[in-house]
Amino acid sequence: MAESKSSGEDPQETTAATEATNTPDTTDTEREWAQAAQSEFTKGNYATALTHLNQLQGSRPKDAKVLMNKAVIEYYKSDLKKTETFRKQLVDICSQCGFKIDEVDSTDEVDRSVIHLNHCIILYHLHQYRASLSLLDKMYTSLESLEESVGIGVCLVMAECHLGAHHPERALAVIAHTETTFLPQPLPHTPSHKQPQQEKENKSPEKSSVSGGTGSTSSSSSSSSSSSSSSTSTTTDEIRCSATQEQLRGKLQQLRVRSLLMMRALRVAKKELKTIVTHAVTAGNSLNVTLISLKSQLEYLRGNFRKAIKVLNQCAAIPPPSLTYGPSLGVMYYNNLGVIHLGLGKPTVACLYLQKALQETQLSEESNSSTLPGDTLSSRPLYQLSSNVQPQLYYNLGVTLLHMNKPDKAFDFLLEVLQVHSMNPRLWLRLAECCIAVHKSGLGEDMGSKKAIVQGTVGLGLHRKICLATCISDHNRKCCDPQSESDAAFPEPTLEFARLCLSNALTLLPENASTASLTDEQEASGVMPELYPAGPSSPLRGTEVVSLRVSALACSAYVSLCLSDYSTALRHAEKLLVTHPKIPGVYKLLGHLYAGEALISLGKVSEAVAHLDPRLVGDLTLSPSAQETGPSPTLNVSNQGWYLGSTATAMQVMRYNLSVAYTLRGELEKANNLLKEVWTESNGSMPAQVIMLAMYIQLRMGHVDVMKNIVKKNILLT
Repeated sequence: MAESKSSGEDPQETTAATEATNTPDTTDTEREWAQAAQSEFTKGNYATALTHLNQLQGSRPKDAKVLMNKAVIEYYKSDLKKTETFRKQLVDICSQCGFKIDEVDSTDEVDRSVIHLNHCIILYHLHQYRASLSLLDKMYTSLESLEESVGIGVCLVMAECHLGAHHPERALAVIAHTETTFLPQPLPHTPSHKQPQQEKENKSPEKSSVSGGTGSTSSSSSSSSSSSSSSTSTTTDEIRCSATQEQLRGKLQQLRVRSLLMMRALRVAKKELKTIVTHAVTAGNSLNVTLISLKSQLEYLRGNFRKAIKVLNQCAAIPPPSLTYGPSLGVMYYNNLGVIHLGLGKPTVACLYLQKALQETQLSEESNSSTLPGDTLSSRPLYQLSSNVQPQLYYNLGVTLLHMNKPDKAFDFLLEVLQVHSMNPRLWLRLAECCIAVHKSGLGEDMGSKKAIVQGTVGLGLHRKICLATCISDHNRKCCDPQSESDAAFPEPTLEFARLCLSNALTLLPENASTASLTDEQEASGVMPELYPAGPSSPLRGTEVVSLRVSALACSAYVSLCLSDYSTALRHAEKLLVTHPKIPGVYKLLGHLYAGEALISLGKVSEAVAHLDPRLVGDLTLSPSAQETGPSPTLNVSNQGWYLGSTATAMQVMRYNLSVAYTLRGELEKANNLLKEVWTESNGSMPAQVIMLAMYIQLRMGHVDVMKNIVKKNILLT
């Protein structure tokens, strides 16, 4: 349920700069200004670069390239904080050039494509993945007509957006096409590549994250390479180009591993990650936070929780970067530790770590608080805007609190996530489970308490009379007035809202999900399963979709029974029984129990008897095999009341319900014999419901003395 986040990723490209103005009508002075501006920008001297561009703008006031480069430098001068101002500048440049920023044409020039790419990068960091992808898709179709640096930027941002939108299969397709287009030949791993790559990595984060800076640099170096006759210059350019390609290859490999882990293709991900780690060790480079996080996440998904913690602790030896891209190292570390401890069945420890991760997020927000009230886009740099992982933390914390039997607090956290991820069926189901848990906790201890049988006493001594309760618990509540449906829309942990949540979950779950498991050969050959997005957690496989549908139907049947909507409860229970041929045994049992109770309440006792046959109880498997669904927390649940923790308890519950059906049908002898079996197997620890039914049957059969004996031994003497 709760998912591990592989934070500490490489910095995402921020803004792109166009190539220096170099048209046939450009004067020598203008070229000098442009080259000087580009040189100062590369060195990080943004004020000096802006001075040169102002001179160039005075000579070429309507040149789109000049306007674009000036906007980029001003943005970098503000430490990438004036995002809203930069967006307005992009719109103004588009208006001056006669096109719209949100419309991409296949005939767009290079400078236009850079503007569109900058806009898409801004949308990515604002988590507006769909809006960014709508523009990137059009640029992706005409990739060959774009400048190489712009095309690479389009592919990288597109892959990141697909991962952010939880479509890893689409990201894999983009990664494969990028390798085919921009890395046609395998790069030789020679020592000569090591030095330029290290120099690139040692640059300041702003420079290394500029797709346009890299773009204009590669354009300039390719021009000088073609115009220079010096073999030394050519060799230097080739080394620089080779290092750039090697860096691109490493970035694509990391994106592929992230996609494979999101798809739960663990065998292929392990092989790919091993290749990356081996290459890093061979090159003499130490593992960065990204690779350590990916290794830890792989071990977590494989169920090796303790090994995942051991790998994750290697991050503590890495000094934190001066500037953080994405979630901070502390947020990533504590969140992952919390998720792993939940997998270990330690929800209390997991909650502690997740709260620490939330505190780290709040500290980061306070340190980057905006000086302008209401200007949220100016509170932090662009590369930190995408670091808002509060929905993920709230989701993990909500699921953890649900496991800690604190459904009311879990409901509040999950409700916050609903504002961002309203299309997640798993989230709707978790909210419904919180509502059901709150309802169950409100019933008190009357489920099996013998004290609930006695409502009161009248008189003293020999004349004392015992008043028995008419019912043990008020599970079933009548539906209120016709306004109950409108009241259900108000988010509170009630059964009415649970019914609405379950209806949404069943609507969002696909009907015909493929449950076929892939073989090792299929995964190795690149065949991937069909996935269904469920952010902020990983996408769902077909088997997980079926498991969620089964859980939602079981919860829906229970909620409908509690709300006295017996027809709906019967419909959901019958759907539960035919959902999948390999339905887990415990859900099959619940389906028969709920169907039998609904039929009894509808007056169809004979049909209910067929559902309450004890022979229907099989293996009480809670979930499919771990290979199909991935690791699931193994939590210890105390066996209170009639919790179905064993097949023997399930048999007792079925016999009790069948005894009730026989009693209602007037077959008291059959009911009494079944109840005796339940009584014998309970070893004296008898729930109140069984005692009440036994007294009723004995009274109906005229055995008053037996009934009094039951009262003395099971009520008065306890």
